[in-house]
Amino acid sequence: MANVVPQLDFMQALKLSTSRLKDMTGRSRRSEFWWTILAVGVLNIILSFIPVVGKFLVIILWIATCPLMIRRMHDVGKGPGIVYAYLILYVLMTVFSLITYFAAKNLALGLAGTFGLLSTLVGIGALVCGIILIVFAVQDSQGNNQFGPSPKYPDGKPEIPAQQ
Repeated sequence: MANVVPQLDFMQALKLSTSRLKDMTGRSRRSEFWWTILAVGVLNIILSFIPVVGKFLVIILWIATCPLMIRRMHDVGKGPGIVYAYLILYVLMTVFSLITYFAAKNLALGLAGTFGLLSTLVGIGALVCGIILIVFAVQDSQGNNQFGPSPKYPDGKPEIPAQQ
């Protein structure tokens, strides 16, 4: 059986992911990814209670996790395209929802309705991209691939037991 590096715990994962905030090269394991996403998700829930400013802070947090998501996609042999699509759609959805909020507040209901619809349609696109990201993010680490050596399997791909 191949040598397997143990999973990261919560603090190890946060320390590693924050030390690589700008690094879009290489690979990140599932444990690093999911522990960090959990922490960012909890922060996002807290920030969602702050009107307007909270939305901008949530966007900043998602942008900060973009390199981690790209590294996770690298770990399963995928490129960064789906991460960029998700991020663009998420930012557009948030901007459109803010325009909707301010237009409705100022009784520009036609404008609010238009941007509300746009926000919903773009949000559906972001949801689809998010589901695709989750499907890729739960996959096991590949062995060595074009993005570098495996952080989980330093000896390469794990051995698959022979069928009896």
